[in-house]
Amino acid sequence: MKGNIANVLQRYPIQPVQMELYDKVAKVEAAEGIFALKETQLNNEQAERFLQTLRFFEKQQMNTVLPVLGTTYQEWCVIDDDRLYYLTPWKQSCAFKRHESAYFKTLAIFHRSTEYKEAVPESIWEEQGKLLKKERDQQLLQLEAYADQIEKKHYYSPFELSFLMHFPLLYQCHKDSLTWYEKWESAAYEEKGIRVVRCHGSPSPDHMVLDERNNYQFINLEQTADGHPLYDVSWLYRSCMQERMWDTVQAYPWVKTYHHHFPLKRGEDALLKSQLLNESFLYPFLATASKRKLYDEHTFTFQLEEHIWMMEKIKQDLDTWPSFLDEKENT
Repeated sequence: MKGNIANVLQRYPIQPVQMELYDKVAKVEAAEGIFALKETQLNNEQAERFLQTLRFFEKQQMNTVLPVLGTTYQEWCVIDDDRLYYLTPWKQSCAFKRHESAYFKTLAIFHRSTEYKEAVPESIWEEQGKLLKKERDQQLLQLEAYADQIEKKHYYSPFELSFLMHFPLLYQCHKDSLTWYEKWESAAYEEKGIRVVRCHGSPSPDHMVLDERNNYQFINLEQTADGHPLYDVSWLYRSCMQERMWDTVQAYPWVKTYHHHFPLKRGEDALLKSQLLNESFLYPFLATASKRKLYDEHTFTFQLEEHIWMMEKIKQDLDTWPSFLDEKENT
């Protein structure tokens, strides 16, 4: 955490007694209570969306978002040395608490209060679909080219051997993801539009806290933006699965809880599966790994195995899901 923290805190109506620094967050113990001072950098558009989200949930008197405390002059943040600071109450972190159903319920409540439908003209719908499929196909070609390049060698490094062993899984996930996308696309096309909500952007257990009344609340709203709700659902799913990396767990009840509080529309279960099976997150990692040094081989191989294990875990979980939504639930 950089900047003059003491100078920032002087602008708040609190009397600090003790302070601990945790990267971008300062835990501030004051006579008035315990607070968290967060440092971030936002452009004007991000800051405006952040404030808009805060004000909306304040007005709705909903407990799904941790409130931001005003300065002595009732400003919502402090700008100091090109950095933005905001103060919140210090609450109990949800990281590794494993209350997944409660997290998904909170996300559903967060979403349902901001829902609206966005009409998509037929020409744009077709164009966007073609662009997405073209991009995904190009990504698969990159994977295949990388595999071909490795197979031409007489000896494989541990990383290369691991990649070749798991390439069939990556290929299958890619194909399954596109198949599920096309099923959603067909259903959404008939609706002549998609629904949009205010998305958190990166919902995860470590971006949630628990207050004294057992309310689960989101923190770190810097990346909020309007989008499809399943963007957030898939992010939260992956985050919870990451915490359960080495556990045997069935995640279907988590998503079913979300659906109970904010019902998915017809075909959206297909879109969720498409997003969860999407291997695109691997490409930046593979680009970095291609420049690895000999002494990095073990580290990158282990990281690749972790990524693959997560994909395999998700695919196995999705294979256990029953027929997600019947027609009555979809209406």
